[in-house]
Amino acid sequence: MWKRIEYMEWQTLLPQIGFALFAIAFVIIIWRTLKIKKQDLDKASRMPLDND
Repeated sequence: MWKRIEYMEWQTLLPQIGFALFAIAFVIIIWRTLKIKKQDLDKASRMPLDND
């Protein structure tokens, strides 16, 4: 009655590729966040208050 679903090799790779892409994007975002200079961070925090 119940049959076991057997995945082909490419179907098991898709979740792994998706996770790898997500992990790479996450690491890049964290890396760029940590590399922001203090001057740029202060400038960005004042932007909404500037009248220029």
